[in-house]
Amino acid sequence: MATTASWQPQEEGFKEICGLLEQQISPTSDKSQIWQQLQHYSQYPDFNNYLAFILARAEGKPMEVRQAAGLLLKNNLRTAFKSMAPPHQQYIKSELLPCLGAADRHIRSTAGTIISALVQIGGVFGWPELLHTLVKCLDSNELNHMEGAMDALSKICEDIPQVLDSDMPGLTERPINVFLPRLLQLFQSPHASLRKLSLGSVNQYIMLMPEALYMSMDKYLQGLFILANDPAAEVRKLVCAAFVQLIEVRPDFLEPLLRNVIEYMLQVNKDSDDEVALEACEFW
Repeated sequence: MATTASWQPQEEGFKEICGLLEQQISPTSDKSQIWQQLQHYSQYPDFNNYLAFILARAEGKPMEVRQAAGLLLKNNLRTAFKSMAPPHQQYIKSELLPCLGAADRHIRSTAGTIISALVQIGGVFGWPELLHTLVKCLDSNELNHMEGAMDALSKICEDIPQVLDSDMPGLTERPINVFLPRLLQLFQSPHASLRKLSLGSVNQYIMLMPEALYMSMDKYLQGLFILANDPAAEVRKLVCAAFVQLIEVRPDFLEPLLRNVIEYMLQVNKDSDDEVALEACEFW
């Protein structure tokens, strides 16, 4: 098999796999027959390379086909990644990272889901380019790149938060120490999507309470009060969720602010958004 740098899809294989994926998402197709054909292709050692290529580069194909390739790739990697040839592993990783800045949100989100799955399988130690790319995207001030990186990071924080709060050979500090200041900064973003993803990501660490969050608690609490009356209901719901977890796990942090927190929770008990009001009820 060709090495990573020179791997290229064969036109015939590319067309056939795209054709199968198009049939798979068609409501009238015979799903079991298509599944059997896809299983046949999955015996080829570079089948997953094709799926990564279709997700990342098949610009002329419908978005649904590229997404289907990505979701099939994610499912395949869960069982097959560790037994794949290292050049194929490297190829897939290298195709995923540029997808974080893709113009289409669906491509960014699908790539983020696959990246989180790969981190679940192998951690981040063997993938230093991932951490570098996430930091670069977050610092880019380019909305697509920032959203793509935050989408992937939020999934990692949700699925395996402890992986970012671990010592890494070759790194001077834990990844959470690098990401947390950037996440707290994004609480002030003008984009609701970034406020929501960054707050949701930090909330995942309340239970774990890494040293980085412990040391930044004042800034985190200030950020929560700033976001308390956010125009986006999803953000207000996450503020409530944070206070609910904090009162349960670390009430000492809220003690000096308890009156303000109680007044706020009483206020959002009557929030115009039912989900926010419901989340606030959990406080009592």
